[in-house]
Amino acid sequence: MASPLAATAISEAITRENVPSTWQSGLAYIMAQESGGVVGVVNHADSARGLFQLTRPNYHLNPHGAASFGNATEEVQGGIRYIRQRYQTADNAARFWQRHGWY
Repeated sequence: MASPLAATAISEAITRENVPSTWQSGLAYIMAQESGGVVGVVNHADSARGLFQLTRPNYHLNPHGAASFGNATEEVQGGIRYIRQRYQTADNAARFWQRHGWY
């Protein structure tokens, strides 16, 4: 289950990015796997950062690029944009994660 901050950020980002509310559970699942819901988290093994562990080539998907890290809603927006372009839906991304252990 997402923390209250993360759940609020998911709801706000869903509205801002105009995706269906049915994305909520898929987004929460991916976020839990990737960051444990820790805003601005840095992966010291590579360039992955944030709630959805975007890598440097994808930082531009955040509303303010790298400056969005530390803002929960903007990190979720970046995750939504990544998922939309690569998997089309959050459920597709979650299924991919379940099969492969990454997304």
